[in-house]
Amino acid sequence: MLSIVRGGPRVLLLSGEGEWLRSVLRARFPDAEEMTPERAFERADDWHTVVAFQEGEGIGHEALFLPTMTDEVLAALVNEQPGENLRSVRLLPRIILFRVFGNADRVMEQITEDYHGRRVVVRDVLPPLLEDSVAVFFTTTPLNRRVPRDSVRDEALYIQGLPYGELVESLNGRALWYFTEGLEEHRWNEMDIRIYDSWGFYMENYARVRTVLDGLEAGFILGEGWGKDYAHILMAVRVYRLRFFSFLPPEVIKELLMGLEYGEDGTRLVDIDLYSGKNKISWGGLKEKRANRQELGILFREKLLSRLYEGDRDRLAEQESAAREAGRRSGNGVMSARRG
Repeated sequence: MLSIVRGGPRVLLLSGEGEWLRSVLRARFPDAEEMTPERAFERADDWHTVVAFQEGEGIGHEALFLPTMTDEVLAALVNEQPGENLRSVRLLPRIILFRVFGNADRVMEQITEDYHGRRVVVRDVLPPLLEDSVAVFFTTTPLNRRVPRDSVRDEALYIQGLPYGELVESLNGRALWYFTEGLEEHRWNEMDIRIYDSWGFYMENYARVRTVLDGLEAGFILGEGWGKDYAHILMAVRVYRLRFFSFLPPEVIKELLMGLEYGEDGTRLVDIDLYSGKNKISWGGLKEKRANRQELGILFREKLLSRLYEGDRDRLAEQESAAREAGRRSGNGVMSARRG
């Protein structure tokens, strides 16, 4: 799958007795953590709350990250009957995260034109106090994970006069079109992924492929199923095929698949071929100096693991372990990449 639009956290700006406010929130929400606004932004999903504290005319350098909905935070403050300890509460503009790839400026220009937005340079992750506005931030990071501050463009888009929920719904409806605007020649790449395994552990390897493609949100699987390939004339080989649609070039997908072909100990686990149209994407075209196929596969495996979110790395390790155990129980040792 591919997520292009996601809501950001709700930000509360509190003015009052800072230490009293912090102590109340920590007591009511034991999971509360104090950190910089940038770190809180990276940690928070759209159902989390970031509490910032006003200092003079600006915002303090420390905020509270609360893994809970904003209405629960407000209820907790009201029930404490804060009196003069809480002078004001302001809701900062809602945040929307929009994933881009390629020419981000072209995407921003189109959204600016369609929604009569205003492009501004944002040095802080907390948007300015603009009334009746929504801040749209742009990032290259997959939206199924924490979004690092350094992956968010300093230039954001502010849209006024359109409610947050309505804007999210509208952007979601046009998201794929906007995303495609940023691609080179506005073009997606259709590919055919073919999994081979003479020991029959197709579904175990299929699960590993899905974990990587879904974890990196690299595109869409448009279809899948069993088929036949021919290693030699008149010698049919069973194959599990995925029809894959991606914004990434075939060479990048080939690197990911080669990283899946090898285990932690360098053992060849499976054979995964990639076709773009009728053209087979060869590993030889990716070859680096002094790297044979195994060396290259191990190198790509390390690169792949570094790109995955921690939860996906753990899931991949569990799947590899389960597949190895299935091979051990079957008496075949490990999976074999040999066809036929």
